[in-house]
Amino acid sequence: MWTDALGRTYEYTPHSPELLADAEIGFSSEVALALAEASRALGSVPRFPLAGIATALYRSESSASSLIEGVGPGPRRILEAEFADLDELNDEPARRVVGNLEALRTAISTPVPARVEDMLTWHRLLMEGHPRMRPETIGALRPEQNWIGGDSFGPRDAEYIPPSPEDVPRLLEDLAGFSARTDLTPVALAAIAHAQFEVIHPFVDGNGRVGRALLQQLLVKRAGLDAPVPVSVPWSRNTDRYISGIRSFQDGDADSWLLYSSWSVIEAVDWMKEMAKRVEDLLDRLRKRVETRGRSVTAKVIDDLPMHPIVDTQTVAQRYGVTPQTAHEALLRLSESDVLIERPLSRRKKGRPRRVFAATELIDLLGNR
Repeated sequence: MWTDALGRTYEYTPHSPELLADAEIGFSSEVALALAEASRALGSVPRFPLAGIATALYRSESSASSLIEGVGPGPRRILEAEFADLDELNDEPARRVVGNLEALRTAISTPVPARVEDMLTWHRLLMEGHPRMRPETIGALRPEQNWIGGDSFGPRDAEYIPPSPEDVPRLLEDLAGFSARTDLTPVALAAIAHAQFEVIHPFVDGNGRVGRALLQQLLVKRAGLDAPVPVSVPWSRNTDRYISGIRSFQDGDADSWLLYSSWSVIEAVDWMKEMAKRVEDLLDRLRKRVETRGRSVTAKVIDDLPMHPIVDTQTVAQRYGVTPQTAHEALLRLSESDVLIERPLSRRKKGRPRRVFAATELIDLLGNR
């Protein structure tokens, strides 16, 4: 029974999902074919140096995953929030995406299967400092019933009522057991684990982003990849379709969700290959704009732009072990050649903003979904 703030008392029934760790899981012939196609797509993903395009793919997945939840600052704001100190910028949405990025990086570095404690760590990295969440709910399983849709007073007329809070630990332990299975393809394992996580809805907020981090962990680890497959990019283009896929799984139609997930993986692989080519082509054009010598500071800055598209004299001097004067001269040379644009950090809190050098063409490219 539920009695809400308006004095209404009524019955409600939380969802009771099937346990998956030891469940027999079968697929239709259509789903099996789609999963095979998605597996072939994963097998075609090239090796990506972590300091190069892989870093851009981490950012793309984090940004798109946040956009699904309505958090959609542009690439410049996100990169400035990642670059700047906490006391420099007043940009809460961009900070949220940076938190998502940290959660994603930690998730992918976590051994499979992720424990409940690992998921709590991801949630804390994602939501730390969130102005609209109670501190005790960050990095903690929800202590109360939640619901989706309906009104804000209670689960009456809700579209979906997740499991009771006392069932959440048991369900997450079962999910960890399922994630350890080796009898499923990486795509099937990751897609089912993600949908089950969303069905459990273990946190007060942040469930979608943590659930997509779990998906990426399983895809990357099980398929032996160097970078996340940015499935959130196609999902962010049509969030209604993505949510309906999760709902179909919740209602017992796993085949529809797996079909959609398989084609989404294929689309994401095509996108990441195209993005990698466009980034490399752009770097080649930037290198031709300025004369460099061997492994000079100027050349190193260009090579590392996918990882560090915003720089300043101090960071360049520290990163490459040169004097501030040498670093500044290299940045001026890149600015004069239209490789970098000098400008102030935006959305500053107080005082005179720090001036930085930004690869604006690359930043614009990274924001292209």
